[in-house]
Amino acid sequence: MKPRKNYRTRPKKSGAKKRQRVLAQKKRLKAAGYDDDKLHSMNTAEIRDALKKAARKSQDAGKKKEARKAASKAVSAKKKKTPAGKKRRSPSKVKK
Repeated sequence: MKPRKNYRTRPKKSGAKKRQRVLAQKKRLKAAGYDDDKLHSMNTAEIRDALKKAARKSQDAGKKKEARKAASKAVSAKKKKTPAGKKRRSPSKVKK
């Protein structure tokens, strides 16, 4: 008869899966702009640290891009559109 509680041990880490993870991380760093020579000389801890920095940089760039979009929308909302065929007058030439 089978025991009621089936105790399972945690699966062991294999070298092949670790190599796959490291290769995937290297591909991401290469896409972020790192050189092949630099990546070849890095160990796994350095690769992980570089990935963290690259992720932070991309998040900061994304936030800056969103801020620029919001600012450009605010500026375009301020500009008044004139009806077709009419010219806009400068504030100094407007009759009082």
